[in-house]
Amino acid sequence: MLTHLVLAVGLALSPHTTTTTSIVAVAANCTITQIAANQCPPALHVDNQGGSIDVGTTIDFGSAGGAPENSGGGPGPIGHYPSPPDPGTPPPPPDESDGPIVCLDDTNTVIGPECTIGIPEPTEEEPEPDEPAAPPAVVTLTDLASFVPAPPAVTTEPDGIGAKNMPLNTIATSSAQTIGGELFGFPVSVTFTPAGFRQDWGDGTVTESRTGGAAWEALGQPEFSPTDTSHAYAEKGTYTLTVTALYTAAVDFGEWGTRTVDGVISAPSAARDIRIVEVHTALVQQDCIDNPDGAGCS
Repeated sequence: MLTHLVLAVGLALSPHTTTTTSIVAVAANCTITQIAANQCPPALHVDNQGGSIDVGTTIDFGSAGGAPENSGGGPGPIGHYPSPPDPGTPPPPPDESDGPIVCLDDTNTVIGPECTIGIPEPTEEEPEPDEPAAPPAVVTLTDLASFVPAPPAVTTEPDGIGAKNMPLNTIATSSAQTIGGELFGFPVSVTFTPAGFRQDWGDGTVTESRTGGAAWEALGQPEFSPTDTSHAYAEKGTYTLTVTALYTAAVDFGEWGTRTVDGVISAPSAARDIRIVEVHTALVQQDCIDNPDGAGCS
């Protein structure tokens, strides 16, 4: 594109001849010598021989030979062209139709082929929290392994000693108890209710009773009479009596309700040593039925 034009004007003036004006526009990089020697190719050539000038702009020299006027959309009058842009003016925004936009830093230095600085990374929405699952409908004895009720209290009649082949009465006590904790990730309370007792007499005999027993006096029975919680040892010696309380269990899950556990759960056992002795009777005038207060009868 030509940035400057130099006009070479040849005038043949004579009082008796018609004025002929030739205008040749040549490249700006030609010297005066080259122009005079006709060594510069013309950029355009116009004359005033009655024809119109069509170079993108119509130039009218006027009747009095005044300055030409610009009637088109091109440069202004010949010899007057737009000034170059001010170096301090920021460059226009890039044309996206010519290719991808590049990223520039604060000093207008290209920093990458794609403008990704400052674009936030896509974030995934956090899922809605799951509704808490309900506890299982069935709870087994194995599930309650960490919930341990208290052992029973045990006494005997006579206290810690018995006679060979004569009933030894036992009394065991227990009570309902509730233990709090966590089961399957839920806060719970487990209630244990007494359901019976198991007696291991230490001589190979094991019995069970629905109650812990009661003293002979409370039962209204004479001493050494059999009860639901008594046992007669066949041999003298020392034996370990072990009594275990049995409980039913119910688990309270609060808003999810209560689960009753099938079967019975055993509490830790209570044990004590029993010494069994041999008793010899003496001859008396009357037997114990006739004389309950006689020797060996009380």
